[in-house]
Amino acid sequence: MVLAVILGFWGLESYSHSASYALGRSFWDIAYYDLQLFVLGAAPLDNPGPFPWPLQVARFLAPAATIYALFEAGRAVFASEWQRLSQRRRTGHTIVVGETPIADAMVDGLRRNGLVLRATAGDAESLRDAGIAGARFVYACADDRDDSSVNVLVAATARQQARTKKAGDLNVYAHVSDPAYALALRARHLSQPVTGADFFNIDELAARELVRQEAGSFRGGEPLVVVVGLGPFGQAIVVELARMWQVSARADEKLVVVLVDRDAEAVERDLQRRWVAVAETCELRPVADLAEVFRTPAMPTPHRVYLCHEAEEEAVRAALTMPALWQGGERSVVVRLDRLSGLADVLGGGDGSLLDDVEGRLQPVCVGKFVVGADAGKAERIHEDIYERLAQLIHHNYLRHELKKGNAMGSAPAMVPWEDLAEDYKQANRAQARDIGNKLTAAGCTVAPRTGTGVELGDDPLLETLAEQEHERWRAERTAQGWTRGEQRDDEAKHHPSLVPWERLPEEEKDKDRAVICEIGEVLAHCGLEIVRLTPVR
Repeated sequence: MVLAVILGFWGLESYSHSASYALGRSFWDIAYYDLQLFVLGAAPLDNPGPFPWPLQVARFLAPAATIYALFEAGRAVFASEWQRLSQRRRTGHTIVVGETPIADAMVDGLRRNGLVLRATAGDAESLRDAGIAGARFVYACADDRDDSSVNVLVAATARQQARTKKAGDLNVYAHVSDPAYALALRARHLSQPVTGADFFNIDELAARELVRQEAGSFRGGEPLVVVVGLGPFGQAIVVELARMWQVSARADEKLVVVLVDRDAEAVERDLQRRWVAVAETCELRPVADLAEVFRTPAMPTPHRVYLCHEAEEEAVRAALTMPALWQGGERSVVVRLDRLSGLADVLGGGDGSLLDDVEGRLQPVCVGKFVVGADAGKAERIHEDIYERLAQLIHHNYLRHELKKGNAMGSAPAMVPWEDLAEDYKQANRAQARDIGNKLTAAGCTVAPRTGTGVELGDDPLLETLAEQEHERWRAERTAQGWTRGEQRDDEAKHHPSLVPWERLPEEEKDKDRAVICEIGEVLAHCGLEIVRLTPVR
């Protein structure tokens, strides 16, 4: 195109000196006629000629450049439309909605398991363009700080879209930044038959994963942790530490947790009221200022200091400027990052690091990357819906009771953490969790976020009926697995003496089913929920 302009101007300028040339001869006239070559309309070419050779070349080269430009523009438009139509026809892929650090981490982590398409908006048209008809997973991770329901609406919109026959079930997971709202949404989902859908909070998932990894680090000395900043991540850390402590070898001791926040006293009361594990295992000490913690005489060295400020700059500043925090040894100072997650890449002990990490004492945790990150398998944590979480807490409750009886971890096949539990035990817990909604409905009850005023099914007139229902559910489950009645329990041969109707069941076995019903409220409390009665007791 540039060559055509140069040759055209050269040729027109030469032609302007010929006797047959009767049009304008100024620079601007020649420039104007030169540009007309590209649209086959230059006035000098109306003359019969002859034309100088540069003009002869330009009169063909310029239209060719125009045709090529039109072709490229059409190809670009067609390619974009073809890509859009192609995406609509895809199957088995993942759609991530949003432009947030969490969405970025989801895309980076999940693309290792297959195709991931990004949808910046969650409206029906954008989802269709991203291939919602054939997608397998949708993760709604838009910024919900101003509109707490934006991702909930994306999930609802995704569920309403038409599906191709070969696509299979659609799994939808919506991020909700407000943990109380996320819990309320999960409560309303408990009695629904829909699977593959949930409302998750990234701070809670990151806290759970972090505490799970650090479960064996609290060995010697007085058990003490400091949690600075009591937003969603800080509170989730306290709850997960309490749950971990309930089934630890030191469960007979109190875990001392120093809460540092301007609203620490109010948060302490709320944590004690809402979470049974915290009330049972933790000694909470609220203070308003971090410096006050280390002014305490004979202050023992904390096992961990969790810097969980909502303003991440404060967490980074405290980690780098307060040497008193560095006394706990390797990875003892945890710094929560999200928007500033790039800082994690400049901290380290290697030659390529911009800043040292105080000999391994600083542990930056980027909540989005920590839950998914480079390990796409971690996304399974997000897939733990309300039923899966209740199944885990049913097992957690079982471990608590057995440990109180003096049965040590590892003393029986079921006396192990959930991660190490055999699959048949997990399935039994999941089946029990899925029936909780049915039992609550039968009792005229439902669930709501815990306030400490919930009812207990142990006092319900329907206790006997619910216990019988639980036994028949268990019997049907075992029968479907190939178990039969035998005088003695034999797990290898799948014989069990309790595989009989309720009327023939010994009283001590009936008590086990009654205990299951009585413990529903306890299990729900560990999930932050309580039983609420909808119909009056008769």
